Amino acid sequence: MAETVVAIPTFRRPVGLLQLLTALGQVEQPLTIIVADNDAKGQDGMAVVRRLIAEGGFRHTLTSFVIADRGISHVRNALVAKALAMPRVQYLAMIDDDEVPEPGWIEGLLDARARFQADVVGGPVIRRFEREVPKFLAIANNNNLDRHPTGLVDLVDATSNVLFDLEVFRSNPAPWFDNAFALTGGEDKDLMMGLKLRGRKFAWANDARVQEVMPASRCTRGWAITRAFRTGNSDMLINIKHRPPGFNVVSETLKILGAAAVAAVNLSVFLWHPARRFEGQRLGARVAGKLAAVAGYRYREYEVVHGH
Repeated sequence: MAETVVAIPTFRRPVGLLQLLTALGQVEQPLTIIVADNDAKGQDGMAVVRRLIAEGGFRHTLTSFVIADRGISHVRNALVAKALAMPRVQYLAMIDDDEVPEPGWIEGLLDARARFQADVVGGPVIRRFEREVPKFLAIANNNNLDRHPTGLVDLVDATSNVLFDLEVFRSNPAPWFDNAFALTGGEDKDLMMGLKLRGRKFAWANDARVQEVMPASRCTRGWAITRAFRTGNSDMLINIKHRPPGFNVVSETLKILGAAAVAAVNLSVFLWHPARRFEGQRLGARVAGKLAAVAGYRYREYEVVHGH
């Protein structure tokens, strides 16, 4: 049986990491779990792993290391390199330290990979909130649920719940994740866009679900609007870098003008309606992020840490 590695980047979230590792310890599918702690000073993630190993009885092979270069792309590159150094490993799953897999998670990813012979398989992330939020905010944060039935898809754009065939990394030199996105985010979509343009195949496993805890600092309209700005900013930077088919000045200008017009309607005609007003603010922020990217600005979202 081909071996599977679960790779976990972590930064100052020992509580979340412990919850994730505890859940992975219940998975019967044989796994090797590697944790990369990006906090070279505090090393809270390393402490969690050491404690679990010292207690004994953990079902899977578990190891950890520190990556001193700050930023998510540095951590993901280091995790890929560790997996590639394991000769019998064929598949690499990535999951974040603020998530917990539901039963059947890894099995769902592996089954979809086998059925569709995909190079990359993604699955839904169900976001749970530490405090009560308006319904429209919950919907906005769970917009990937059931967006695809299980099967082939055009693109998987995130690494919060994903399985790679390691061959996609073996066939390309490091760094696989562009370090220009280390603190901005978007390093995952940038990688996926490059894989798509090189002809790689993507699939979706709708039953391979993970739950993400949204801390109080992310349970606000302000955070969601700021995230929309960052997404617009990083998406535009990725498109400028890769120049995918259909991306050009005329098409992107029309998209931006159309989005700006819809945002303006929501913020004027429907200003009285909380959900429509929020959508207008979010869409306007996304447009602003794109325009900022055209001007050469990179928003560094991951300079701020959310969660415990």
